[in-house]
Amino acid sequence: MRVTTKMMTADIAAQLLKQTEALQKSQKKVATGKNFQRISEDPIATGRILDYHRILSSLEQYRQNIGRGKTRLKYGETVLDSASESVQTARNIAIENAAGSTNLRAVAAEQIANIRDQLRSQANSKLRNRYIYAGHQTDVPPFAHRVEINGGVPADIDFGLAADATDAVIQIRGANGSVLRTLTVGDGITPGSGGTAGVNSVTWNGLDNGGAAIADGDYYFTVTADSAGMAVVDYETYNGDTGDFRLIIGEGLQIDLNADGSRTFTDLFYQLSLLQQALQDPNPSAATARIAAVIDPLNNAADQMQQVRAQAAVQFQRLETFENQYARLDLRIEEMRSAVEDADVTQAIVELQSLENAYETSLATAARILQSSLLQFLK
Repeated sequence: MRVTTKMMTADIAAQLLKQTEALQKSQKKVATGKNFQRISEDPIATGRILDYHRILSSLEQYRQNIGRGKTRLKYGETVLDSASESVQTARNIAIENAAGSTNLRAVAAEQIANIRDQLRSQANSKLRNRYIYAGHQTDVPPFAHRVEINGGVPADIDFGLAADATDAVIQIRGANGSVLRTLTVGDGITPGSGGTAGVNSVTWNGLDNGGAAIADGDYYFTVTADSAGMAVVDYETYNGDTGDFRLIIGEGLQIDLNADGSRTFTDLFYQLSLLQQALQDPNPSAATARIAAVIDPLNNAADQMQQVRAQAAVQFQRLETFENQYARLDLRIEEMRSAVEDADVTQAIVELQSLENAYETSLATAARILQSSLLQFLK
């Protein structure tokens, strides 16, 4: 078959086009560092890459969750370590004063009141502006004399007492500290009529002292109770719930970190209020017996706090184990992804230079062939 100039030109153009496409592909590989740019170039590899990215994204989320959990556990340990020191001080005071020394019991009562304040501050600790010991009620201080009005309906007023009271005065206050409503409970004579030892609840109609409805919101109150002229110690009850702080740390894996302050602090507040009440008892022998009776329950409450800390330590180790596993897995998956998706830049540059040389050679060869064919045609 006779090869015409037209056929030669078409063949050369087709070859140059293929080389141009290969050159462009190689240039993109060098520029982007990727083996291919479109799914259609390698659908199977693209599917693998998408799987790798999905796994890497999940691992990153799990590691972030683990980081949040570790931060919470570290902060919680700092809080509980400080609280444990406060409780130990209270135990020492109880043991010393149960031995019969009566001269400094009034001072010791003040010390216990200060410890209760410290412990309340620790129990109301926040992390990222969220209460960490209020269960799921993270915007509510877990231990405070607090009452809420919602939809015009007030919640019951809950408070604790260290002894039976003959009367109690509850003052509900606004944000500026002003008294909005004063409630009086008890007949002033009968022990228990003003509240009994333990948790008490009083119903409030949501009206102020003038009979006007108080707006929805959170309000705080104070309690002043006494029994036959002797002050009765009050304490804050738990405002949170029993919810825990749940973290997803793997496919189908979760861990629940303690967020229920009642498990850690409620009994401590009660026992410390009993201790303060006992130290204030004007009858020395009765006070000694009451102080001694608090020591074992106070020890039990302190042991409960240590159990919470021990559980947190185990959970911290578990989180660290998963974190290390995910770090190794992340590295391995990234290597697998890179092997499929990322180009060997050094090799890609060599290939590009080779294609450029071949393309330039093809252009020069094509020019000579076409020039020779044109001269033959003119002859």
